Amino acid sequence: MREFNLIITTQRGNETRCAKETMVLAKNLGVEDVDFRRTRFPGLLLGRLEGDPLEFVRKAKGLIEKDPWGFKYIQRIVPVQRVCQAEIQAIKESVKELADKIPPESSFKVVVNKRGSQLKRDEIIRETASLIDRRVNLERPDVVLQIEIIDEDAGISLLSEDDVVSITKLQEKALEG
Repeated sequence: MREFNLIITTQRGNETRCAKETMVLAKNLGVEDVDFRRTRFPGLLLGRLEGDPLEFVRKAKGLIEKDPWGFKYIQRIVPVQRVCQAEIQAIKESVKELADKIPPESSFKVVVNKRGSQLKRDEIIRETASLIDRRVNLERPDVVLQIEIIDEDAGISLLSEDDVVSITKLQEKALEG
């Protein structure tokens, strides 16, 4: 399934419940058409929805923040803006398409999560970071170049640190506040 724009994680064995919970979340946000596919990795789902996945995740985060304990199966939701073959040249081409969207004064960092791939994380970071003529900031970047590799596919996004929904982090935040 090269057609995905969401990566959703859950605990092993809860994939079906997580997909259903995500569909309910989507419906509450006015998104009707959401499809999911299990991967060979326990707890990892690929999703496809119509519309902007980043907008969906931002709206979902707002809803989840109101009641973070109301979600039992979703652990993380990562929006994906580009999908390509998981090989260095294809990843670099996708990054080039997104790099111009980073404002000139912004800082960035590259985050790579890989599953089922022989690609080297350091090589991916080195090759993609060299394409972005912006200041690197590993602690508090303005923009995160998120690269998610799952077997033969790579999902790539430009995100802020807040654009990945982590239920655990939202629950911790609610306890602090």
